[in-house]
Amino acid sequence: MPEQATIIDFISASLHGMETSGRTILSPAEQKVSDELAQNLDCELDIMVRELERVASCQQDTGDDEGDPVPPFEAFCIGLRRIGDNLLPHLVQAFRDECAKRALPQGAFLWLIRARADAFVAYLLQIAQVHGLAFDDTLTKMGKAEQIALANLGAYLRALMQKEIESL
Repeated sequence: MPEQATIIDFISASLHGMETSGRTILSPAEQKVSDELAQNLDCELDIMVRELERVASCQQDTGDDEGDPVPPFEAFCIGLRRIGDNLLPHLVQAFRDECAKRALPQGAFLWLIRARADAFVAYLLQIAQVHGLAFDDTLTKMGKAEQIALANLGAYLRALMQKEIESL
């Protein structure tokens, strides 16, 4: 059985994917600032992930106004969507704050926040896949409904990530 990926694995994969996108070469001074900014964002992301893991074993309520019950996997995806609604903007704001504190142009370092936001979205999707089925003891694998719920969650989180990054 393969080991569950960590947030660091997701960041590495995201950064590796960006290497081919032609990221600009930084001067030594810019690299130093980039490293400090990355370290601070990584600390913020670590706090977010630890809090998420703390609540990951609890099914989120659906907040469905009509009161119609939804299947447990879908309810879990709704909970993860709400987490994304709060934590993705928080992560982008942390980036904004770090750049402002150092009087840095955000555009030069967008790849740092993009990699971390992308990693966080991938992490939320992994949580849905790994833990979501645990809330429905009648399921042993993902069926079509669960795949659709997962795809909807992924599309929503990626759109939210893009919107937040474009706000910079």
